[in-house]
Amino acid sequence: MLKRKTTNIMLEASHTWKRRPSEIRGYQRAYYINTDDGDHLRVDYNMREKRVRLYVEIESEGGNAYYSIITNGKITAEKSVSTGRSFGFADKFRARAHLFATIPNREVYRLINLKYGIRKGRAADDKQKTDKERLIKETKKKYFKKEFYDATGARADDQGRLFRKLTILDLVDFLIGILISCAAFLYFKFSFLAMGVTASFFGIIIGFVDMFFRNRSPMFTKVIFFILGGAISYIYGYFL
Repeated sequence: MLKRKTTNIMLEASHTWKRRPSEIRGYQRAYYINTDDGDHLRVDYNMREKRVRLYVEIESEGGNAYYSIITNGKITAEKSVSTGRSFGFADKFRARAHLFATIPNREVYRLINLKYGIRKGRAADDKQKTDKERLIKETKKKYFKKEFYDATGARADDQGRLFRKLTILDLVDFLIGILISCAAFLYFKFSFLAMGVTASFFGIIIGFVDMFFRNRSPMFTKVIFFILGGAISYIYGYFL
C-alpha cells in the first residue's frame, strides 16, 4: 500500500512540475512544484555554467526555506534562508529526493549529479546493490568459511570445505600445470624464473576456472601447490 502511494506521488509530481524564466541572477530558467503536504520545491539552472540551485520551502516548519547550489556536479553552497546558517541541511533535500528525481528534464537532472540521493529508478538501484552485496556474502561464506566441521564433529558439506577430495579432473589439472611449467622451463633455456611465473599464474587461473566455469568450489590444495611451487622456483632462479 505504501509502495503504491509513493508511486502515485511520483507520477503526480512528474506531471505537475512547471517551468518559467528564473528571476534569480545567474540562472536561466526554473522548475517548481507544490506538493500535497504544502511544500514548495524549485530548481533553478544554468546550462552554460553547469550550475543548479535546489530550493525547498517546508510547510510543516512554518515555511522555513533552504537552498543548495550544485556547480559542476559538486555542492558548493547549502544555506537556510530563514536563519542564514550555512550547511547542515542535507536531510531536507534527501527527504524529498524522490520528488526532485521526477523533474522532467534530463539535462537538469544530470546537473544534480545524484547529490542528496536524487536518482531515477532508486528502488531498482537499491535492489541491484542488495543483490550484489548478498552475492559477495554468499561467495565469502562458500569459499572462505573459517570452520569446516559442524557442531557434532561431522564434516560440513562439500561447498564449505577448504580441502576437498581429489578427483580425476584435479589430477588432470595437476598434470597439465606441471607440463606447462616444465615447457616454460625448457623454452626459456632452463629458466627457473619462467617456470615459477608460469606455475603461479596457472594456480591462480585454475582456481577461477573451477569457480566460474566448472561451477564448483576450488581445490585450494591445487591452487596453493602451484602458487607456492612457482614462488619457490622463482626465488631459486632469482638468486641462482
